[in-house]
Amino acid sequence: MARFNIFSIAFYLSILFVVHKGWLPFYTIAVYTEVAVHMTLAVILTGWESGFQVTLIGMNVLAFYAEYSGHTLKLKVLPVLPLSIAGMFLYLGSCVYLNYHPAPYALPKIAELRLSLLWGFIVFVVSIFILQLMVIIADSSQLKLEYQLSHDHLTGLPNRYFLSQKFETLKNNNRPFWIAIADIDDFKKINDSFGHNCGDYILKTVGEILSSKGVQCCRWGGEEFIFVEEQSETLPDRFAFLNDLRQTIEDHPFVYEGTELKVTMTFGLAHSSERKPNIDEVIRDADEKLYAGKYGSKNRVVDESNFEYHLKSKKEFFDSNR
Repeated sequence: MARFNIFSIAFYLSILFVVHKGWLPFYTIAVYTEVAVHMTLAVILTGWESGFQVTLIGMNVLAFYAEYSGHTLKLKVLPVLPLSIAGMFLYLGSCVYLNYHPAPYALPKIAELRLSLLWGFIVFVVSIFILQLMVIIADSSQLKLEYQLSHDHLTGLPNRYFLSQKFETLKNNNRPFWIAIADIDDFKKINDSFGHNCGDYILKTVGEILSSKGVQCCRWGGEEFIFVEEQSETLPDRFAFLNDLRQTIEDHPFVYEGTELKVTMTFGLAHSSERKPNIDEVIRDADEKLYAGKYGSKNRVVDESNFEYHLKSKKEFFDSNR
């Protein structure tokens, strides 16, 4: 074992060159093999009670974590499963070997006890730490995946997938709610005049404004946004709330590459009722109000109180363009 320890020291000094060259696959195989052979020889020479064999189990935890880290860092790695299987056979083989061939250098009982406690403690601490770390990573990855699935990448707002869950909650609660659909006025002209990067800037900035007022806003698609909320005493006047938002957007200094842009939005607001308890019907109602405002004067909030006026303006618009 003393001779092997000299080899191990020389091995780990040379492995620094391997790390410097970035030969990760060779590094993984070499280190695992050295430790596995070293511990197998140690247990064969000193006996099963010395506890060296438990390191073969602990090495698997480290090896799989190393493979995961390599994939995460997008490095070239080799699967460690074959190495772990080889380690298992070394563990079982040394057990069988010692059953028929007593260890030539059996240690005193007190030394065997201390070594068994030491290796057991090291392997348990390393395994617990790595496995707990993997649980934390898995939970974090799950949360990140759920967020990416339910949020729009550009604006950071919840998307239609999130809305489908919100709609299910509204159906189950069976309480009055309101829906408002908002659309950026003349957004196509902005894209055509200044390019899609400018359009993305407008969408992102508008999303930040719409989501900063304490009521959850989602991206409905394209340049459309949607509010879906239960009616509550904290927001008794939805029309006034949306009109303040509309004014905030109109007054916001949108500047792209030194050019100041005028951005406005039109809102369509609808409420659920005994006549319209269905979410799809309320959405359709909000959409009709939105487009009545779009074909009228734009930059407006349209609800039941002014719908007929804007509907008339929409009809006049179509009549004049026939």
